[in-house]
Amino acid sequence: MQIRVPEAQNLKHCETRVFTYPSRYGDLQGFVIRYGEKLHAYENRCRHWPIPLDFGDGDFYYARIDRIVCKTHGAEYDPETGICDAGPCRDEVLTRFPLVVDGDDALVTVPEQE
Repeated sequence: MQIRVPEAQNLKHCETRVFTYPSRYGDLQGFVIRYGEKLHAYENRCRHWPIPLDFGDGDFYYARIDRIVCKTHGAEYDPETGICDAGPCRDEVLTRFPLVVDGDDALVTVPEQE
């Protein structure tokens, strides 16, 4: 399924935008982050435990360490690749969603839930 994330193209460097998508378990979340010139889309779920990375505030990025951070366990992920390079899930990778730009919006492809 495709999820439209309005105005994602207008995000500033390291700014994020949360989106929701339906699943058989209820609504889940993902987020889009602009890192440099590119937009990336990830599932909002830590690879250490299946919990959201943020505390529901849509705040994922910490400039001081240049990483996406899980606020619960401190896992640190590279914003460009989604690879965890510090913390309890080192070498695990955030689930990435394909993304294409459509005008000012982003279209994120989320796999259909079985």
